[in-house]
Amino acid sequence: MNYLVVIVLALTAVVVVSVIRTRRDRELLADEVRRRGGEVIRLIRARRGSPFPDTGRGWWAWKVEWRDAGGERTSWALTTRDGLGEWRD
Repeated sequence: MNYLVVIVLALTAVVVVSVIRTRRDRELLADEVRRRGGEVIRLIRARRGSPFPDTGRGWWAWKVEWRDAGGERTSWALTTRDGLGEWRD
């Protein structure tokens, strides 16, 4: 029974942190797009195929599809728990 409680607590912590981090990263990336004068079309967390081959533990790569006066664009962003690490157009 004690093992089950520990497993449930650990799983709960992982899910809560993942949800909080995903929500914060989405808000951060949407703010960055607005700062560049555009609007977000789609945000996708990229697990493979990102232009960041050295992405390590704690770094999340995002594919950002957005639109501005010049048309639709696709950018890549790298985030950490501290915020936006890198942005590539």
